Amino acid sequence: MVLRLLGLKKEATYGKLAGEDVEGFNLAAVDPDVHRRIGDGNFKLNDEPKTFNEGSRMIQGARAGAMKPTGSTSGKCDLTRITHYLHALFDEYECDSGTTISGTKYYTHEFWGGEGHYLNSFHAWATYDIFQKHIVGLMLESLKLEVSDDFMTQSEEWVYQTETREAIDEDEYDIIEVENEIPLMFYDITVLLGTSDITHGTSSRVYTSLSFEAKNNFNQDGTVGLGSRGPQRQAAAQGREINLSLSTYLSPNTLSLINAAEYGYTSIDAPSGCHVLEAPLKIIIRTCENSHEYLEMYFPSCIIDVEYSYSEAEEIETTFNLISLGTKTATKVDGDIIRTDAYMKLVNTVPAITSAIA
Repeated sequence: MVLRLLGLKKEATYGKLAGEDVEGFNLAAVDPDVHRRIGDGNFKLNDEPKTFNEGSRMIQGARAGAMKPTGSTSGKCDLTRITHYLHALFDEYECDSGTTISGTKYYTHEFWGGEGHYLNSFHAWATYDIFQKHIVGLMLESLKLEVSDDFMTQSEEWVYQTETREAIDEDEYDIIEVENEIPLMFYDITVLLGTSDITHGTSSRVYTSLSFEAKNNFNQDGTVGLGSRGPQRQAAAQGREINLSLSTYLSPNTLSLINAAEYGYTSIDAPSGCHVLEAPLKIIIRTCENSHEYLEMYFPSCIIDVEYSYSEAEEIETTFNLISLGTKTATKVDGDIIRTDAYMKLVNTVPAITSAIA
């Protein structure tokens, strides 16, 4: 039987679940909030042995190397499981008490990028068919979303503190599923680039693919010091990078944006003296099966570059590359105004994310 899952539960403090310091705490009684089926995944300690061969062509011995654990996972994306991943990605988070619509309670989650160095950490359950790893101190290094003409894929890079392993019976393993799961498709995505598109709520261009990637750039090297070969403290997040790309084709509708991205303004036909094009971007993800659930990804200010080329008689494909800046503001649900490089509003049936008590 194939059993490849990743379960997540927020830690109360780095490396520890809530209640873990209490006598009688039982990790076996703690379940992840939800499991996600993983298409490709790996978690490893990266502790390659250090060898030496002084005075000989042959290796004369070896000692254990430093442990700087990392992981990678990827799979389909949906509007339920992504809640934990956005909470892991950003340092700021709020969730309301929920609103009931037609007998179902929906919660509004808000995530945004701030200046916090120490992000949320998670305990993870990573299964490998016949055994599972308990991953401790798991933090999200990067999150990537990609979509063109098929399902949206979600890929992650992780860093973590350490792990333990136990055998499992795949036939009796309790999988925490998502009811009425809807994996996202390309036709669930609306892209609004520029103030005019956002104001009118309609895109003036046809985009054929979208890529979003955010990186936290953890300083994992700074976690391993004298006296231990594994991480001794929580890795600090350094500069956050948010990059996006949008693909389309050369047409009268895209020409003005190409001109502005290349020259700085829509109204000139040569490079400007110093101007760089900036524009807001909003991405709305909503399925037709359940319009009450949705994700709005808002980037208040992005600088835009453009790439295009042609070959033979093929249509000219154009790619807009965007870098999100932290120079402008977004408005939260409660009306508060925040300066940020990214603001996400997610509405779904997931209650506020909390740490475990067992």
